[in-house]
Amino acid sequence: MNHSAIVRGLFWIGWLIWAVLTPWLLLRLPESLPLVTWTHVEGVISVTWSLVFSGFVLFWAWPVAFRTAQVRDVLFKAGRGIAAGPALLWAGMRRSPLFFVSWAVLVLAWQVASYVVPPGTLEHPLVPGWDYVIGDTLLGMSRYWTVRMLDFGFAIFNLEGLAPLPIAGGEATWPAVLLAFAYHSGATLTRLLSGMVVGMTLGLLTGLALPFWPAVRKTAWAPMNFLRMIPLLVAAPWLQIVLGSTLFGITVYVAFGVWTILVVATMNAVANVPDRYIESSRTLGASRLHTYYRVIVPGSIPELRTALLLAIGGSWSLVIVAEFLGFSEGLGYLADSAVQETNTARLLIVAIVVALYSLTTFFLLNEGFKKVISWMPQRTTSKTDIRKVAGAAGGA
Repeated sequence: MNHSAIVRGLFWIGWLIWAVLTPWLLLRLPESLPLVTWTHVEGVISVTWSLVFSGFVLFWAWPVAFRTAQVRDVLFKAGRGIAAGPALLWAGMRRSPLFFVSWAVLVLAWQVASYVVPPGTLEHPLVPGWDYVIGDTLLGMSRYWTVRMLDFGFAIFNLEGLAPLPIAGGEATWPAVLLAFAYHSGATLTRLLSGMVVGMTLGLLTGLALPFWPAVRKTAWAPMNFLRMIPLLVAAPWLQIVLGSTLFGITVYVAFGVWTILVVATMNAVANVPDRYIESSRTLGASRLHTYYRVIVPGSIPELRTALLLAIGGSWSLVIVAEFLGFSEGLGYLADSAVQETNTARLLIVAIVVALYSLTTFFLLNEGFKKVISWMPQRTTSKTDIRKVAGAAGGA
């Protein structure tokens, strides 16, 4: 291990220790400081925005102190990116005008439909306009900020100082809207990540193990395909009856859905590894296990990209469905309450939030794949012009 790797490891270990010590340091700051507006009495911590801000500053103090140059470069790069945002947007509009025009048409068509469609007999309009969605409906999401305290055993955090609780008679505020989305998004993301990690691990291991042992594959093929044929929407209420509306139950449900996607995709990816890779490895004297581990498994990774993206999209659908059926917090619960009240505007808000989260996870996974398959040779030729291909086909 070289010197730079040791220094990098010490930096990350030190940051982890510093992150654990940050709450302890915050609670021991003298109350005479100008930003200290929180209290700590008999294990109950009254959380305020100044506590959140101070914790954020202390958490990032470690990299600022020990990686000053890198932090400065990141800040300068972010500043240049923000400053270049309008120019990049204009360049994108000139390069792909139909993309932006189609979105503008959809937004405008929705607003026009809100005027054309009859309001009906319900309390809320069937097709709410954007003014209705962004106005009172979005502000009304503050009533889902219902968290008074969080008990972690070693300390109790009183959160009433962050925003008033509308259910307790407090007025609707935008901080309460932000906190409501943060709380319910955190609940959904926790369930999503737990199910995705378990499902992806089992799916990849199963898909890699079955091709290696033909006897295991022949034995497990029939029951595995039977499990894959079970409709996931039917399995949701059954699993909740058996396992309950708990983190364990929703983890099993999401993991099962991810597993059904990945296990077959992984087997196909292994089967599609070029034979010349295997022949070259065996010619050089590599054993069957070594060839499988060092040649076939890495060679199958590029083809797994599409399957993992599908698994992420499927896991988002599964976690929302599960929350829709029996949970009292989460984005699926917000969607369920909107359906119960026939509030299409609130349902549209939740759909947009889920879509943004899903696109973000797609982007992060795609960027991670670029690093994993950086060893692959990249295409240097220009892309095929589909118009030339279509023209040649038409001429023929």
